[in-house]
Amino acid sequence: MEKWSALAGLRFLLASVVAVAHLAEYSPLGAWAVIPRFGAFEAVLGFLLISGYSIASSYAKEPEGYLWRRIKRIYPIYLASMLLAGLVYVLDEGTWPSAWTILGNVLFLNQLLTQTSLVGPAWSLSLEFWLYCLAPFLFTLRDGQLRWLVLASFGAYVFYTCGRTLFHWRYYSGLGYGLNLPLLSFIWLAGFRIAKTPEKALSALKAVGVILALHVMLEVAIQLAHLWKHGQLDTFLRADATTYVLRSIGLGGVWWVFFRSLKNSAGSAKPVRWMRALGDISYPLYLIHIPVYALLKRNEVTPSPLLYFGMAVLVSWLLYRGLDFYSQRRHLRVPLPDKAVLATSAQPGTGSGA
Repeated sequence: MEKWSALAGLRFLLASVVAVAHLAEYSPLGAWAVIPRFGAFEAVLGFLLISGYSIASSYAKEPEGYLWRRIKRIYPIYLASMLLAGLVYVLDEGTWPSAWTILGNVLFLNQLLTQTSLVGPAWSLSLEFWLYCLAPFLFTLRDGQLRWLVLASFGAYVFYTCGRTLFHWRYYSGLGYGLNLPLLSFIWLAGFRIAKTPEKALSALKAVGVILALHVMLEVAIQLAHLWKHGQLDTFLRADATTYVLRSIGLGGVWWVFFRSLKNSAGSAKPVRWMRALGDISYPLYLIHIPVYALLKRNEVTPSPLLYFGMAVLVSWLLYRGLDFYSQRRHLRVPLPDKAVLATSAQPGTGSGA
């Protein structure tokens, strides 16, 4: 399968996990309840991995005008999602958010100057935007330097995750002072490294697999310690094991899609249009599902996971068709040669496949 089609379909699946996880607050999930058990946070990690890989690939192909391309891609949908979230805020609070709040969110300073985002899921988009701005600098670093940045950030993440359990520190969506940058950039940088050094892509991807495995092991260890402290260790297999198995499967699936994409990236597979289409609406779906659910519930629409999620997908498609002109034009352009592929094909025997 063509690489970017596979990653586009993966983005939609990850956005759906997050959207259904939040749906539990607005509608009984029924059989859908298994979906959030794959982990909304794990889905965010998958998003960040894909984002880092995509940004490095984009910058490698065409450094000139890179940041302006990013702005044209993200801002129309983001501003529309802010307007929709602001409408829900007005209906709940009777007034618009303060000008300071709006300005901070528009400039992606929401997790730097505040501890919340007007568009709830945009806390991770704020982190991505800071990394977008750092990408030209990061591209000048050697692979060893990038590897150490990944390890330093992951070490900070492990430390903070333990602190969340021991000292009840805030979850990442509620952090201010830009702390998400050192704590969560490890997975974005790992994806960036894969695309930046195609001759070492599979080696870098193996490191990603180790990081994702350690993440799950850390979560399991913390939960086991919590249950042991409260004398409930016998409940782990009955109440928690399935959740961690599903999270492992989800993250393993992300890793496997990357692995297959890298192995087949030098092939001549054609884009899969329906998967590309799902990828296109994953970005608005990630941002607007909560206000869509809130408006449906406020208008007393019968709670139904299929109906609520379906409406979120429909609104996402309408926003894509109405506002994301950059992506629509991009599909019409003749693709440039993939420098990552060219670099690999010029070095036979590397085995990176990227």
